[in-house]
Parts: sequence; structure tokens; C-alpha cells
Amino acid sequence: MPNNYKHILVPVDSSAQAQVAFEAAVNIAQRHHANLTALYVVDDNAYHAPALDPVLNELLDAEAAHARADMHDRQQFVATTPVPVFKTEITYGNPKRSIRDYAKQHPDIDLIVMGATGKDSPHRVAVGSTTSYVVDQAPCTVTVIR
Repeated sequence: MPNNYKHILVPVDSSAQAQVAFEAAVNIAQRHHANLTALYVVDDNAYHAPALDPVLNELLDAEAAHARADMHDRQQFVATTPVPVFKTEITYGNPKRSIRDYAKQHPDIDLIVMGATGKDSPHRVAVGSTTSYVVDQAPCTVTVIR
């Protein structure tokens, strides 16, 4: 584990666990004077059901609007902290693969901070499938926050 992280990635969603992980990532970024990126992945596979096809774009647009509002709130929160650089990213795709791919495409990321579970947490007992996948596949250190 490095003595000083330079760039931290924190995947977020609308879950309480993601908020806890986000706050932990902000604290780590402050201590290490590290840049911080919040990544919100709109799961475009979450709504795949034939009955939802007619309203799929509306559902994705609503989720993206929620993501933008969420990221705005996070920007406001970080603006009051000494984090050197904070940026937000919103993307579409499968969350676990999108998080892994984002980290691989940005080799300066040396730490991922994420919650043990996310929005689908009622279906998970200990560590969610997205978190497990990222821990196994990430190109850098992953810290899991409970």
C-alpha cells in the first residue's frame, strides 16, 4: 500500500452505503492531498424487460437526471473541503465492468474506495457482487467501506 495516494476513484450510486464510502474517500483524499473522482454508472441493463421497452429511454433519462443531481450535491459537499481536484463522471453500462474499465483507462488512479454493498444490497449478505468483482479485477488497491 502506498504511503501517499495521488488519485482516488469512488464509485457512487444512490445508496446510503455509497454515501458512507464517498465521505470516507473525501477524508482519505484530504489526508493524502489526492485528487478525487466520483463515478456514477447508470446501469442500462437494470431495465431490460420486454414490458419496459416502451419506456426504457424515459427510465434511463430519469436515472441520469438523478445521477446529475446526486453529483451536484457531491460537488457542493467537496467544495467545502481541501481536496485538490474533484471531478464527477456519469457513464452508462454494467456497473462492475464500468468501474474496472474506468480504473484501467486512468492508470493514475491508485486507489478505489467503495461501499461493501450498493443499491441492490437487500440481495447481498456480506459484500455485493459489484464490489467483489472490482476487488478481484481492479488494477489498483481497493478499500471496501462498511
